[in-house]
Amino acid sequence: MATRNRKQTISPREHSRETLWRWIWVVTFAIAFACVEGAVVVYLREIYFEGSFYFPVVLEWKDGKLVVDHLMHIEFGREIATILMLAAVGCASGKNALQKFCFFMIAFGIWDIFYYIWLWVMVGWPDNLMTWDLLFFVPLPWVGPVITPVLIALTMAAAGSLIIYYEDKGCVIAWRWYDWLIESGCGTLMIVAFCWDWKNIIRLAGDIQYTGIPDSFAWWLYLPAYIFSVVYFFVRLRQIVLYSAGLRRVDRTQKRQRHF
Repeated sequence: MATRNRKQTISPREHSRETLWRWIWVVTFAIAFACVEGAVVVYLREIYFEGSFYFPVVLEWKDGKLVVDHLMHIEFGREIATILMLAAVGCASGKNALQKFCFFMIAFGIWDIFYYIWLWVMVGWPDNLMTWDLLFFVPLPWVGPVITPVLIALTMAAAGSLIIYYEDKGCVIAWRWYDWLIESGCGTLMIVAFCWDWKNIIRLAGDIQYTGIPDSFAWWLYLPAYIFSVVYFFVRLRQIVLYSAGLRRVDRTQKRQRHF
């Protein structure tokens, strides 16, 4: 009962401070986790790819299979576990389903950005934002200039933070089903852009026409999907915020009229 009464009497300022601290702890976790992830990648590159962060990726084929095939299941599990850890932090930090998802986006975005920052601190890589990177290796190689995942990560962190901020200010953030469909569709197109050159990167056994060095990124697919998703998000968020502000003004007017 005491806890319930305390929650009922908490001031908006205290509520905002609590939300800010949850945001700070999520960001702190993401930065620290990025350091761990960066160290793991440095070790893996040293063991299996001769310490190289550059293309072509060193691969050895035997009897039509990659020599490291037996490790792919472990790597696949590690990548899934990474996403689950970030999702778990989001679920533990958010107070409702939307907040949980937003905190996950913040954790993922900050983690991805600081992953590259920590790698640069550890081994001086990447050279610049246009340096090519192998983002994931399962089920197909995801490759692209460093700036491409960083842009997505920045957008995710910013979008999650803005939604939490406006919800904390009293806005009712309600996304329609087709909002989710449009954003997830754009995300799928960006993933396809990352995987577009997979045959060249993995260089199938006996195929000598590929160099393993990325020729060009599928900007024609990535950029329209990225730009549209960002513009659509901010337009919809602005509509929601303005609509909520209008409802609050009407509510205040009605209360004053009842008072008099």
